[in-house]
Amino acid sequence: MLDPPPDGFTALYLAVAICYGVYLLAEFALPRLRAWPLVAGLVLHLAAIVLRGLAIGSFPLTNKFESFFSFAFMAMTVLLVDQRSPSRVHRVGLWTMGAAFYAATLLFETGLFYPPPLLTTIWYPLHVPASFLAYALWTSCAMAGLAILVTPGATPEYRTRLGLAIEGRAFWGWWIFTVSMVFGGIWGYVAWGALFLWDPKLVWSVILWLFWSGFVHLRYWPAAARPRVRGGLALVGLLVLMIAYVGTSFLFGHGSHSFTQDK
Repeated sequence: MLDPPPDGFTALYLAVAICYGVYLLAEFALPRLRAWPLVAGLVLHLAAIVLRGLAIGSFPLTNKFESFFSFAFMAMTVLLVDQRSPSRVHRVGLWTMGAAFYAATLLFETGLFYPPPLLTTIWYPLHVPASFLAYALWTSCAMAGLAILVTPGATPEYRTRLGLAIEGRAFWGWWIFTVSMVFGGIWGYVAWGALFLWDPKLVWSVILWLFWSGFVHLRYWPAAARPRVRGGLALVGLLVLMIAYVGTSFLFGHGSHSFTQDK
């Protein structure tokens, strides 16, 4: 039996959901003001994360609820950066991914889990948030690719700006994920005595890194440098990402990274 969430958390959770919902309405009704409810939601979202962390005395990434809750925060943070995107498809697509993970937290127990010793090392809070930020950047990349694919008559300026978004998000996502894997290897050595294990999450993380490494470098190959090709590849990358993040935790059994049970 998990301890109940800290006082005030439920109110914060609902307030964040309202702010993110208002953002979507503003996207269509008052686009010039759309950033403000998003900023408010992010501030409250961060407060909710901090509140959980203070309650357990550790970094709050200990169960399924907190995993999805934190990824949603990263997705909405990248969405704030993407407010200058010329494409509503890009912005709303990224919002939809963040909102979907936020809504999915309703499927899980919201109670507090106190982490075991293997999660109380500094390498864990360095590894996981960096991974989630990379995931969010790659999700933004994929949504920019979707925007290119569904806008066949786009102006050259529109395609150029989205193309720059694709390349920028892919590049920074790759660098951040590379750093997160280094931290993860150190954490793995501290926790399990090995830099690498034949664990579904680890194997698919390597596959994910290899895919986006190829994506970053394929832009130098003319056949793969065309915007629509890049957009399609980015969507494939999103599928690989979802397998690495969600699939390995819920479909491939229990491994060292499994979130299939609230322990």
